[in-house]
Amino acid sequence: MLNRVVVTIDGFDYTVVSEDGEEHIRKSAALVDQNIREVKAATTFSTLTATVLAAMNIADKYYKAQASTDGLRVQIKDYAEECAKLRAEVAKLKKEARRG
Repeated sequence: MLNRVVVTIDGFDYTVVSEDGEEHIRKSAALVDQNIREVKAATTFSTLTATVLAAMNIADKYYKAQASTDGLRVQIKDYAEECAKLRAEVAKLKKEARRG
């Protein structure tokens, strides 16, 4: 089901049509709005330039978060492999203890 949600970004209303829930749409719009306002507050750039810079800031944070997530996945995989090795070693030691 598609949701239609009217959001305000930088003083302009936009109708967003998405399968995502209203709360998610509003949260995303608020992030964009906040980033545009921050750029505009810190600069004298035009609305278009401020919007592009805000998009670049959001993309930068996204890619850094993605890289961090990838790093955590690798770390979890390494921990899982180490755990599997330790379980095998424990099982081996239990067998040896039963024999001895």
